[in-house]
Amino acid sequence: MRTMPSAEMVSLISFLAVLLIFFSIDVRSRDSGASKPWHARLFEWASRVGGIATALALTLGWVDLFLPDENSAIHVAFVAVPGSVAVLCAIVLGLEMLWQRWEAP
Repeated sequence: MRTMPSAEMVSLISFLAVLLIFFSIDVRSRDSGASKPWHARLFEWASRVGGIATALALTLGWVDLFLPDENSAIHVAFVAVPGSVAVLCAIVLGLEMLWQRWEAP
């Protein structure tokens, strides 16, 4: 895996910050009831896992930003793996639109 320059890390951190805001809004808008269909629980947990993965990737990226580029203690994979999990969770939540029902007003 290639090294990531500071300018690219700033762009990644900005993207992860926006993604974290998205997951925060999504988690707060969900009801946590006992009897839900399987897909409602899947989307609820995708939102939670995505938020945690985003927070982890954002924290590691932020710390890596202030370390010297030559011998960084944080490998790019430590930011890329949770960041990829967060993006996959965001895609799953995008697919949630397929399961939404139109309710009559």
